Amino acid sequence: MSSRGPRPARGTGDQTRDRIVQAALATLREEGIGGASARAIGRRGGFNQALIFYHFGSVNDLLLAAVDELSSCRAERYREHLEGVTSLSELVGLAAELHREDSESGHIAILSQVLAGATTAPELKAPLRERFRPWTELVEGAIERVVAGTPYAAVVPVADLAFVVTALFMGIELTMNLEEDGDREESLFRTIGLMATLLEGLMGSAGA
Repeated sequence: MSSRGPRPARGTGDQTRDRIVQAALATLREEGIGGASARAIGRRGGFNQALIFYHFGSVNDLLLAAVDELSSCRAERYREHLEGVTSLSELVGLAAELHREDSESGHIAILSQVLAGATTAPELKAPLRERFRPWTELVEGAIERVVAGTPYAAVVPVADLAFVVTALFMGIELTMNLEEDGDREESLFRTIGLMATLLEGLMGSAGA
């Protein structure tokens, strides 16, 4: 048999895994973490829920695979844009743009639901922390470039500030569910942008 021949068994398995992951993403988006049971995911995807355990071992491992799928979709865009940031105003403007994209696609809603799930499933905490670390490192790099060459470079707690920015990015999605004003998100980022401009002015004055 030629080594170039098709490998239907592996291909079918990959397609099945992708189908299960997409069903998990859709379930998280529409029903939240509380509704993301094996039965609900199987029903949404039109497959036997036993396939979840066959391919992933557990629902939690499937949820982690769903996070990996989202990360692979967005990581390169975030990296390309954040690596070019050299000011607080740019960082805020980019954050607003990316948050709007991820909100409209449902990515932020899904990630916030999985993070919420870690409160009742402690076994998710360590693997989620590992998966979110590359994102906070991207923000850390942007902040380091922003404060480089200023008197604040040696005193700004970059890791803590990056954590705050990441938490704010995720938290806005949760709190917006309580708001009736659909334009509140834009207003929030506009206010944060104003604060960034003021801070840039202070840093410039201190470096003069």
